[in-house]
Amino acid sequence: MLVPEEIKVKARELAGRIPYQLIKDSPTVKYYTQWSLFDNCVESNNGNTLPPSISFNEYDMVIHNGTLIKGNELTSNNAVTSIDPSESRIIARHFINIREMYSLTLGESSNIRVMMSYSGGGSEMNSNHIIINVNEGALANIFLSIIGNGGCGTNIVELNVNDGAIVNLLIYSVNVDPAFNLIRVNEGVRAKVNSYSIVVNGKMTHHREDYILKGRESIVNVNSLEVGLYSSRIDYMVNLTHYGEGSSSNSITKAIALDSATVIHRGFGRISDHGKWSYTNIEGKVFIGSSNAVGMSVPVIMVDTGDVNGARHSASDASLDEDQELYFRMRGLSREEAIKLITYDMIMNFLDNIDNVFEGSVNYIRGSLLKLLRI
Repeated sequence: MLVPEEIKVKARELAGRIPYQLIKDSPTVKYYTQWSLFDNCVESNNGNTLPPSISFNEYDMVIHNGTLIKGNELTSNNAVTSIDPSESRIIARHFINIREMYSLTLGESSNIRVMMSYSGGGSEMNSNHIIINVNEGALANIFLSIIGNGGCGTNIVELNVNDGAIVNLLIYSVNVDPAFNLIRVNEGVRAKVNSYSIVVNGKMTHHREDYILKGRESIVNVNSLEVGLYSSRIDYMVNLTHYGEGSSSNSITKAIALDSATVIHRGFGRISDHGKWSYTNIEGKVFIGSSNAVGMSVPVIMVDTGDVNGARHSASDASLDEDQELYFRMRGLSREEAIKLITYDMIMNFLDNIDNVFEGSVNYIRGSLLKLLRI
């Protein structure tokens, strides 16, 4: 549907007076996302022109610069959003800039591949928005690709997983210039989501995934990989919020920071007072492959009830130490070759553990990453 004018009016009013975020990030007391870069982004008139480098043969549905390019299954009818422009300035700007919101309903057993892409010259901002509803008791395998080919991008996905439904979700995000990605998942009673996310590069990529476990005994498992090369900067955030009793969440993120990249992982697990007997676990592991690179994992747990099954978090970082470097040198490998080997092993191990329902998409991602890493 075309975004209602009243939402755009509200968004324009809000964008001039609300902040990108209410408080600075801790423990370093600064913004992990360089929001000032988004201030330089301007509304685009680029339309749906695809750059020559875009290929969508691997996808069933494609939305580019807010316009449907491929996929009759998508509709702009009845696309009702649950996201409020007042949440933050970047979301308000998204609603100002978005042309249409698209919706998709999945029932029984579904396998879909969706691309959200954007491109533009200089500081042009283009926006995409899709709402996916998974019917009760359905099984859905969803491959979601977010590809930025220049200019700024805002991309929002709302995934509503109804009672008893199971969703396997694979997210692949590759950006160049500043990008804001929001994936918001709402789960019903005994719903289950198995999510795999791969976020690569970007001048400033803010990638946020919200998993809202509304139904009792709902489950989410999140496995994530961040890869920062060159001078890229990634702020990856996973929010796990428990409202349903007996719900369970588990998030494990691995991150790689090479060259002069900055890679941040933030995990926030909250068990509300309504989410008794729930369990949450957040882990972050960062490999820093260069003295100029920055890697950080910040897991946080908040529990509002004394009746829980468990609440755990951990964070670690590692780099190539002298003993490891000596080990590789004795086998004829330079430091640079050793770091490349470790990076390759981490990426391949992550890809090999993705559910085999995504075998074709994983092979596509594997080739894309190897080309990017020049391996």
